[in-house]
Amino acid sequence: MSNDTLMLELPKEAVTVDDKVAVLPFWQVDIGSHQHHFFELAYVTGGCALHTLNGNTAMIREGDYFIMDYDSVHSYAQTADFTLINCMFLPEVVDYTLRGCRTFDELMRVCLTRYYKQYSGQAVVNRVFRDDDGRVLQLLTGAKLEYLNKYVGYTEIFRGRLMEILILTMRRVLCQEGIQRPVLPQSTIVLEVVRYLDTHYQEKALLGDFCQEYHYSLQYVSRKFKQETGFTASEYLQKKRLEKSCELLICSDMSIQEIAHQIGYEDTRFFNQLFQKKLKMSPREYRKMSVNTEMA
Repeated sequence: MSNDTLMLELPKEAVTVDDKVAVLPFWQVDIGSHQHHFFELAYVTGGCALHTLNGNTAMIREGDYFIMDYDSVHSYAQTADFTLINCMFLPEVVDYTLRGCRTFDELMRVCLTRYYKQYSGQAVVNRVFRDDDGRVLQLLTGAKLEYLNKYVGYTEIFRGRLMEILILTMRRVLCQEGIQRPVLPQSTIVLEVVRYLDTHYQEKALLGDFCQEYHYSLQYVSRKFKQETGFTASEYLQKKRLEKSCELLICSDMSIQEIAHQIGYEDTRFFNQLFQKKLKMSPREYRKMSVNTEMA
């Protein structure tokens, strides 16, 4: 790994050409557009700078961090007492099946499969995140000490801390996109609707059937459901069906067509398109990545 920066506290012998991970402190000066052939997570520990990443420019300062894909183009200007912790790594450090992976999106699909159905592929790259509670800095500082001292198992500790950082970052992305966890139902009627949808998700026209069976106004129930859950009934039903499809893809050997029918979609093509839109991959790709994750 190479970087056109000035390193602090780092003996030259600490980095070897065989390293697949490096977590290093830097004092960064102005530098023009350049690329790196590895993943990089950079955390600002002091000062400020004008940072341009793949055409997006922002002033970054202490407490900010950002993530870069392979071959991202970035530069620093107007640096003032600007220091960083740079976390640089090859994908196989995270998971041996990821050799050749070049995007964080793909990395997260594989390593965070169980959470990815909620995350739905909102991009983490080309954004600046604020470490308000200091948790990311604490994780990176520990990873840096592990790396510099080359303790036994330091790459495993790095992997665990990186996964924690990615999960914390996913939460920030969800908040920025307004994708909050829905409020739990408060009224008996909405709780009844949730239970009904959870039980009858394979069927059609569910909310209408519920209202007819229990003699409720469809307009009233629709409004209450949205207020208390954050979803329309159709959105909740779609979410439920996709979550169930993910379970079946991982835990069964059913065909894609069988799974689509099992969760209530007669049109397999529509199911594939919906799955691709929401999870940014096909059901077949999701199943393959889930199997690889279980084997890792």
